[in-house]
Amino acid sequence: AVLDKTTRDDLAKFHRERYVPDHAVIAVAGDISMADTMKKISARFGGWKKAGLPAPQVSDPATLERSGVFLVERPNSVQTSLVIGTQAIKRTDPDFFALTVMNKVIGGGPTGRLFRHLREAKGYTYGAGSSITAPRFRGTWVASTDVRTEVTDAALTDLLDELRQAREMRVPAAELADSKRSLVASFALTLESTQALLNNAITRYRNGLPADYWDRYPERIMAITDADVQAMAKKYLDPSRMQVVAVGNGEAIARALRKLGPVEVYDAEGKRITSYQ
Repeated sequence: AVLDKTTRDDLAKFHRERYVPDHAVIAVAGDISMADTMKKISARFGGWKKAGLPAPQVSDPATLERSGVFLVERPNSVQTSLVIGTQAIKRTDPDFFALTVMNKVIGGGPTGRLFRHLREAKGYTYGAGSSITAPRFRGTWVASTDVRTEVTDAALTDLLDELRQAREMRVPAAELADSKRSLVASFALTLESTQALLNNAITRYRNGLPADYWDRYPERIMAITDADVQAMAKKYLDPSRMQVVAVGNGEAIARALRKLGPVEVYDAEGKRITSYQ
């Protein structure tokens, strides 16, 4: 394995070549002036020399052209870890606000549909939810849950059905209003944290967002409509590009996965071992 072959000298060389100030950002928030900040930074980092290292060349991953079903074989496991996801957006995508609201409705915490359905209504799991990762390049939307092995089929069916309903039906007015208010209230609470304010500033800087971006965040969330949410579900929760991953006892759960199409099977080390058709 690559990790087994990695030496201390390899790590030292990587640190020496990569941990340089060429593309670094130092951000500070708190009860301190700019003058004092610069004084302290100069004292600590004044000798940190640039290496002439070019900016990393990173681009969006290739577009997913098909759906996939994957099983990570873990014999004798008493539960199944389910992850269902797809490619989504980068941070500057204009769909960000509508997709944020869609995610809140489907799986954003204990008020999300997945939690209420899979845990509270059916008792399949202790928790279920979804999240968006939207970095500087195209990220992902992912829903996940851990369920008892014997209810894998039912839980997977119900989870996928929640995604179908999001595509086919508009969110009821009360549910949409609650989701948007919850997002705005959670955002307001984070403003009490110095760390959150710092993270907001870094996010704005790294993504080239406008100066009023965070000031206008609440109004942009509140402007999202039920039609917007459904449009996001149709666009991003397309079953033809959805990826389903299950980690568990293959003998017990493979039949449930086969209903979705051909299954690629891997062992716990990531080695391809067989394929269920």
